[in-house]
Amino acid sequence: MLTSRARFVAALGGAATAAAFPQPVRGQARKPLTIGYVPSTLFAPLFVAAERGYLEAAGFDPTLQPITAGADSMSLVAQGQIDLAGAALSAAFYNAVNRGLEVKFVAATGYQPRSGRPSALLVREDLYAAGTRIGDLKGKRIGWIGNTGAASAYYVARILRPVGLRLTDIEAVNVANPDQEVALERRAVDAVFTSSPFTELFVEKKLARIAGAPPAGIAASGIFFGPGLLANREAAEAVLNAFRKAAADIAGEGYYAAVNVAASAKYTRQAVELIRTAPRYDFKPDLRIDEGTLEDMQREFLADGILTYKMPLNEVRLVARF
Repeated sequence: MLTSRARFVAALGGAATAAAFPQPVRGQARKPLTIGYVPSTLFAPLFVAAERGYLEAAGFDPTLQPITAGADSMSLVAQGQIDLAGAALSAAFYNAVNRGLEVKFVAATGYQPRSGRPSALLVREDLYAAGTRIGDLKGKRIGWIGNTGAASAYYVARILRPVGLRLTDIEAVNVANPDQEVALERRAVDAVFTSSPFTELFVEKKLARIAGAPPAGIAASGIFFGPGLLANREAAEAVLNAFRKAAADIAGEGYYAAVNVAASAKYTRQAVELIRTAPRYDFKPDLRIDEGTLEDMQREFLADGILTYKMPLNEVRLVARF
């Protein structure tokens, strides 16, 4: 079972892992680094960096803890209860920045690929067989990880746009990726938006069929730093460079190397063969931020009244570059 926000905080309580990194990392004993992550291959660079020793080589002793949804991690990062998060952009992030909390988006991880659909909107098998498609989803219950301010909601909005529907036209249901299987089996939802390896799992089990996917070449997932790393540029650069090294390893066919597949299987808790055969995300070796999606998501959530403010925040407040 994935760690809930309350259990996650409790597990970390009293730990000294959220150190502020007051001294340079190089030449010193490894410093604890607590990483919260959503269990998805979207965050493969984090898994590979941890498993292949890149973070240790950079001077850190990493601890990876799964979180249910990226939105849960924003307050944990901002409060220094975890040092960084592998999560997705969300209304929680934009609202946290607007409130003045110390959290920044520093890198994008998985990009939607040019071929294959690792993230997708799937319509329940019986409804799909009866002819239900994207244009028929008005008033339907659609499940995804997080709430109406999650990155999954943004991706659903992008899928609905071409047929003239908005998030306000459907009923959103917060269902974590691993729980979506049961929701489909019990017909508690009409469709789900999910990410690899669950996309392939649901199709394989004939629970649902892919009806749509986000546009290729966009990225709403990435890495967020809290106050400790933001205050220490040397440490921040060392961490990001370790992740970039891992991203370079998996940017091409290296994604399928046994050690890399095993890392993703370990942290997503899925079978190695499923990771190996499932459609994959694209990864940029430099982990560049998708500025267009960063801006468009904010506009989408402002238009739908999901954010707590009215005027868009500029990139300087949202992003830190190392």
